[in-house]
Amino acid sequence: MPEIVLACRDCGQIYRASGKLLQSRRLLCRRCGARLWHAPSSALADPRAFAVTAAILLLLANASPLFEIGLAGDRGAGEIASGAVALLGYDGGIAVVGVLVGLIAVAVPVLNAVLLLIVLVRLRSGADSRARSGLAAIWRIALRLRPWAMLDVFLLGAVVAYTRIDQLAGITVEVGGYALAAFVLVQVVLEQALGRRRVWNAIDDPVKYLPAPREPWTLCLDCDLVAGAHATAGGDTHGRCPRCGARLFSRRPGSLAATAAFSLAGLIFYLPANLFPVLTITRLGHTDTYTIMGGVRDLAENGLWPLALLVLLASIVVPVLKLTGLTWCMAAIRRRSAWLLRQRTALYRFIDYIGRWSNIDVFVVAIVTALVRFGNVSTVEPGPGIASFAAVVVLTMIAADAFDPRLMWDAATGRNG
Repeated sequence: MPEIVLACRDCGQIYRASGKLLQSRRLLCRRCGARLWHAPSSALADPRAFAVTAAILLLLANASPLFEIGLAGDRGAGEIASGAVALLGYDGGIAVVGVLVGLIAVAVPVLNAVLLLIVLVRLRSGADSRARSGLAAIWRIALRLRPWAMLDVFLLGAVVAYTRIDQLAGITVEVGGYALAAFVLVQVVLEQALGRRRVWNAIDDPVKYLPAPREPWTLCLDCDLVAGAHATAGGDTHGRCPRCGARLFSRRPGSLAATAAFSLAGLIFYLPANLFPVLTITRLGHTDTYTIMGGVRDLAENGLWPLALLVLLASIVVPVLKLTGLTWCMAAIRRRSAWLLRQRTALYRFIDYIGRWSNIDVFVVAIVTALVRFGNVSTVEPGPGIASFAAVVVLTMIAADAFDPRLMWDAATGRNG
C-alpha cells in the first residue's frame, strides 16, 4: 500500500503514513489522542452478508411485536412504531415527540439500511466513474443519517420500559424484541468491519488527490480525504471535495455561533424538562406523576439500581455534561486558552458520542404509553416534560455536531482558522 496522508479531525494535525504503518490495527493522533486510522477486521472480507442479515432482522423487528402485555384478562402488543403512533394522538409538543420517535426509530434506520445495501452491492458488482460519483453521494447521506438511526438506543429504552411495565402488568418479549436485539448486534459487527474509510477508499482511491509537500491542503469532514489544492474544484482550498462532492472549508463556517445558539436553546428547555412530569401512571383510580428524577427514584426503590443509574446518567448527567462541556470549550476559544487542551478535546469527543443516548427516556415514554392502555385499570400518559427533554437532546446533539474542535487548537497556538 502506498504512502497516504492523514489529518486529525479534532486538532488539525497532518501526518504522512507509510503503507507498512497502515497495516496497524489503529493509529492515534500524537497531539490530541484522536483515532486517525482503524483497520477493519479481515475476517469480514465481504460485509454484504451482514448487511443483508441486518436488513432482514430490521424488517422482522418492525413487522413483529416487541412485547405482549396482559392485565385483568385483557391483552395487548406493541411494535417499534407503536410508540410514535401513540404519541401522535396527543396535541402540541408531545405530537412532535411522536414525529421524532417515528423518524429516529423507524424511518431513518430503514433508510440507512437501504442506502448501505445499495452502496455495498453496487461496489461489489463494479461501477464506472459516473456511478461511483452517485455512490459517493449516497454514502455521504448514509453517514450523515447514521447518528440519527437510534435503534441501539431504542433497545436500551425497551429494556427500561420492560422493567417499568413489569411492575404494572404481566409482560413477555416477543419475536420483534429478539429480532431488534439481534439487529443491533449485527449492526455493531458490520460497522466495525466497515470502519470509517473502507467504503470511501473502495469508492475512490485517495492517493491521487494527496497534497504534495508544502502544498495547501484541506480535510473533508464527510469522507476524511486530505486533498491538495490541485485536486479541489476551483483550484483552491475552498472548493469541493473531489471524492464526495462536499464543500471544503479549512474550518466549519459559523461553528461557534451555531454551537452557542443551539446550546442556549437547549439550556432554556432543560429546566422545564426536569420540573414538569414526563409520565403519569393511573392504577385503579390512583394517579402518580413522575419527573425524570422521580423515575430514577422509582427504579431504585424497586431494587433496579443498574437501570436507575443508567437513566440517571443518560437523562440527567449527560445533558448537563454536554451543556457545560460545550460552554467550557467555547469560553476557552474566546480566551485563547491552552489549559487542559488535550483533555478538552477528549471531553468534546465523549460529548459528541454520548449525546444520542439521552434519548433512552424518550423511548421509554413512547413504549409504555403505547402498551399500557387498560382503561380504568391501568393507563400511562406522557407528560409535558418529555417534549422539553426531547428538545434538549436534539438541540445539544446539533450543537455538538456544529462545533469544530480544531478551533480550540487554533486559538491556543495563535493560528487564525
